[in-house]
Amino acid sequence: MAMKQTMVRWLESDAEKAAARVDAAKQQVRAAKVALKRARKLFKTEKKAAKQAKKKAKAALAAARPPKARPPKPARTAKSTVKAPAAKRRIPKTVPVVRKSRRMRKPRADASPEYLRSAADVAKSVIDRLQSPPPGLPPEPSIPAEVKPEEPV
Repeated sequence: MAMKQTMVRWLESDAEKAAARVDAAKQQVRAAKVALKRARKLFKTEKKAAKQAKKKAKAALAAARPPKARPPKPARTAKSTVKAPAAKRRIPKTVPVVRKSRRMRKPRADASPEYLRSAADVAKSVIDRLQSPPPGLPPEPSIPAEVKPEEPV
C-alpha cells in the first residue's frame, strides 16, 4: 500500500509539472503571435512609406525634366466624297494577306432508329446472354491433315 501512495504522489506531481509546462508553452505561443502581429504591422507601414517616397521622387523627377516637345496635330478638315483620279490614288506597298476561309463543319448525321434500342431491350438481351450456357469447345482439335505433329527424338 505504501508503494501505491508514493506512486500516486509521484504521478500527481508529474501531472502538475506537465500542466505548468503546457501553460508556459501557451504563453510563449501567445507572445510569438503578438510579436508576429507587430512585425506584420511594421512591415505594412514601412511598405506604405516606401511606396509614398517612390511616388514623391517620381513626381519630383517629372517636375524637374522639361516637357517633351510634341509636334502639333494637323487640323481636321472636312473630307470630300469625290474620289481622286485613279492615277493619283495611292497603291498599297504591301500585298494584302489572303486568308483561307474556315472549313465548314460536316453536318451531323441523324441517328438511325434501327440502332437505337430501349433500355428494356438491352437488359433483356444481357440477361438472355448471361443465362444461356457457355459455347462448347469443338470435339476434336482441328489440325489439317497435311501438317503432322513432330515427335522429339
